[in-house]
Amino acid sequence: MPLQRVKYALAHLSRKEHIAQLARPNWRKLRRADSKVTACPFTVPRAVLRSRASRRIRVMAQPKFVTKKYDPAAVPPPYPRIHPRTLAAKSSRRIVDLALPERRRLLETMKLAATKNMKATVSDLLVKVRKSRYQRYRVFCNARQEREARKKRKRMAKLHRALTKPEDWQRHMRVLERLAAPKVVARPKRRKPRKKWRPINVERMYFLALPKIQQEPTSRNLFEVQPHALTYRITKRIEKLAIPNKQPKILLKIPGAVSPAAMKATASERIIALAKPAQRPPGRETDLRENAFTVSPVALKARCSRRLKKLAKPKKYPKPVFKRLKTALRR
Repeated sequence: MPLQRVKYALAHLSRKEHIAQLARPNWRKLRRADSKVTACPFTVPRAVLRSRASRRIRVMAQPKFVTKKYDPAAVPPPYPRIHPRTLAAKSSRRIVDLALPERRRLLETMKLAATKNMKATVSDLLVKVRKSRYQRYRVFCNARQEREARKKRKRMAKLHRALTKPEDWQRHMRVLERLAAPKVVARPKRRKPRKKWRPINVERMYFLALPKIQQEPTSRNLFEVQPHALTYRITKRIEKLAIPNKQPKILLKIPGAVSPAAMKATASERIIALAKPAQRPPGRETDLRENAFTVSPVALKARCSRRLKKLAKPKKYPKPVFKRLKTALRR
């Protein structure tokens, strides 16, 4: 058993020695016996017959699985368990119609039926097949296919009557071949070949590099009217746009005057409350001091916190690169 093998390895060998023995290859598998070398390859040597099996070989010779006596109660059933709801379920009409056999097979079975009960069963199945909706649907499909085939035959008859001459029929076949031919995919456009290298004309380059000489514009008389402006006729659209729009008269505001809307307005309770002056204790009617440069005694006794001292220190910015270079050169 594997458990006894493990116990033997733990009792007599260390973990490293056990792994080394398991990793050692079997020389019988690596070195194949040559039947031509030995005279009798199937004979057992005397050393093997006289040898005694060690404890390790006896442990390894034990089978891994022990077969128990056959118990029919412990053997699992040949088919899986079916749920009782599945057994009590009622098949729908669609499943019943799909489960019916084919009509031609039933007719063949009717011919070979030997007993009356078998014939009655097959006849009942034939009645069910005839009344099933799939059989009706098949009848409708067959009728539709027959109608389409009849229409196709009529079209072909008309076509044969129209194409009486062999020339007409050949022309018709050519048209059909042209329509049935696969679409030809447009080939990609060829790329334009690159221009050949030409030597550079230095004189032409210098000529093109010269600035363009422009003529000075002639002086124009500012008070001279162009001849086409004298014969110009204004359109109705421009005449309509030339009329100035009537702008409303805007009265100028008098500085300091009160608007009539403000004169008619009525103050709300909130505005009346805000319009009242603040009531202060006697001696502090105003915030103005007699001596503006006096310092309060509370400010003289105050102590600066660590955070304020940290914020009071000026921030040091790194010097720019050019200033560093100047200082390095001076040194």
